[in-house]
Amino acid sequence: METNILRAFRAMSFLLRAAPAFFFTTYQLFLAMHGMSILQMSLINGAYMISVFILEIPTGAFADSFGRKQSIICGCLVLSLSYLLYFTSTTLTMFIIAEIIGAFGATLISGALDAWAVDALAANASTLPLEQLFRQEENVGKFGIIIGSILGALAGTTNLAWPWLLSGLCMIVTAVCAHRLIKEPEFATKSFKFTLAPLKQTIHESWHAGRTNPSFIRIAVTGAILGISVQSLNMQWSILFHNGFKLPVWSLGLIFVAISLFTALGARLAPFTAQKTAHDGQSIALAFAFIGLMMIFSGQAAWLLPAITFFLLHEMGRGLFNPLKKAMINRRVEGQNRATMLSLDSMVSHAGAVIGLLGGGWISTSFSIGSAWASSGILLIVIAPFIWKKGI
Repeated sequence: METNILRAFRAMSFLLRAAPAFFFTTYQLFLAMHGMSILQMSLINGAYMISVFILEIPTGAFADSFGRKQSIICGCLVLSLSYLLYFTSTTLTMFIIAEIIGAFGATLISGALDAWAVDALAANASTLPLEQLFRQEENVGKFGIIIGSILGALAGTTNLAWPWLLSGLCMIVTAVCAHRLIKEPEFATKSFKFTLAPLKQTIHESWHAGRTNPSFIRIAVTGAILGISVQSLNMQWSILFHNGFKLPVWSLGLIFVAISLFTALGARLAPFTAQKTAHDGQSIALAFAFIGLMMIFSGQAAWLLPAITFFLLHEMGRGLFNPLKKAMINRRVEGQNRATMLSLDSMVSHAGAVIGLLGGGWISTSFSIGSAWASSGILLIVIAPFIWKKGI
């Protein structure tokens, strides 16, 4: 039984990462083809992030009412609707509607697969360490993203709308696989009522917990600052390399694979960096300074090779930052407050991302992509000395 659970978990982890990855490298190019400016693209993506922020907690009640399996299946079908709507859309309004629908689908799936796997293994008296379970999820998930992004880039070479069609169809297949692979005990259906009350309660509890732990707030703010900075690169790299350096669409898939590899390399350097610095603030400051410099160099490079090299190095810095931040947060929160505090951290990070989307989009539209990337890099470099000196 344990073997069947793990097979289902790995298969679903692969599909849930591969299905949306078809459009990862062509997302911005598709929107640009329909006349969207970088600022409009940022507004579209901002609608998704705000919707996730609002829906994440209320939709958690859906799985509690109908079961994790049903929540995953419904989420896949809603995401499929979002992707197919994108495939047929041409206007800003329709793109925003598709993003909001997609956010609803994503929040229905969020955490449901992990929760099902952990509970199913526990019910079968499994002794598999959870660290090993989630390492398997991460490995097959990365493989799914790589496969999906490469295939999507190849499809986008012919038609930039096709990756959306492929994602929509693949998500339907994922829903069918979830129905067949996930075995959940008969679930006692409860009444379900959508309400924002849990969100309000979480915000209140998170704010109260944060006020009593200023060190945690400082760490969360560093995550928001990074979120502000990196959104320009997240939204604009494919446009820069395709339009600015005339790279073919299929090659963007290879760059995306390289991004995954450099991020993983940066994560491997996190323990070494933490050991070689005097305090947590210094390791974060080093990551900020490195990321900021690479952002500036990449955005200002006049030739393709240095532009790609510095861009990938900035991704390595981001891979370094995430494990450092996670370790700091979990050392500074108590077990009974951990979920609340992590919710607060997620909210702060999403707020930073929205600010970065709007600010970076405006700078890019008013000036240039290079200016937006330089502004992002300067922000991190200016803040780095304060973190180095004062700590977190």
